[in-house]
Amino acid sequence: MDMSYFKDNIAPKLSDYKLTYSSYPEGDFGSLERVVIEGDSKVSGIDIWSKGWLDIDIYDLKLDEQVMTILLEPVETEKKKNSINLFLDIMLNE
Repeated sequence: MDMSYFKDNIAPKLSDYKLTYSSYPEGDFGSLERVVIEGDSKVSGIDIWSKGWLDIDIYDLKLDEQVMTILLEPVETEKKKNSINLFLDIMLNE
């Protein structure tokens, strides 16, 4: 997944959230593209590195706990798809 995929396929589903994008060149796993997603009950972040790494974190403000945190390697393609689906399920359901 890259940031253009996120903007085209995932961001439109998050219309109730504030999305903030940032970029950091030359990180540990290549250049980093980050999106922070803020809502009334959940805050999350997705980090996408140019070398294929993917990090997803979700904090539930109502539960006051981390409900998802995962760092996936470039070769974990199927886990990335499953994690994106889980991310959307958590973010879009109360």
